Amino acid sequence: MRQTPDPEARAAPDEAGPGKGRPLWYGLAAGMIVVAGFSARMATQSEHPAPVPAPIVSDAAHGAAAGANALTSTQQFAMIAPDNAPRALQQSGLPPDQQARILAGIRKREYRLVQMPIYDEAGTGGVVSVSSGGITQTVPLSPRPRTVLLPIRISGEVDIAPVSDPGPAGVAPGAITVLGPTPLPVIHRDQMLVLDVIVQ
Repeated sequence: MRQTPDPEARAAPDEAGPGKGRPLWYGLAAGMIVVAGFSARMATQSEHPAPVPAPIVSDAAHGAAAGANALTSTQQFAMIAPDNAPRALQQSGLPPDQQARILAGIRKREYRLVQMPIYDEAGTGGVVSVSSGGITQTVPLSPRPRTVLLPIRISGEVDIAPVSDPGPAGVAPGAITVLGPTPLPVIHRDQMLVLDVIVQ
């Protein structure tokens, strides 16, 4: 004898009605498309990252400082009168050939001679190289200011960089400008400070 299934045991039709579950599927499909598009965009950006601007350094230090981070600052320093330049250079400790080169540049009005007293602002010490007009000087920093003579060209750029690894604290130079003692930006490893000098 064959039994007929109980009507209540049969699968009940979807009470929501035909086509009522489609919005859910459409929403999930749209979400998958958005996620796939975002993933493809991120992959493209990782293959072709946005260009990073190159640091601005002077021509004299470009080779040695390529790839270094450049800090910038604008400062005003006092100019030494051309008549007083020979005496100031004799007391500067620069080699005679560099003194003669600077004097020749002053006579041709290619250089202006500027004095920059530089000191250790934070008490961390360190030694820096100071480059200007194609001449580089090595200056140990101490709390007492040391006057550095700078041959400044028309561009008026001075590059200051640590001579050795300054450690996590960095090198903290200060300079006596026409406005008085002025802290300069702290220079860390692989960094260089570029001063735009205004001559007064």
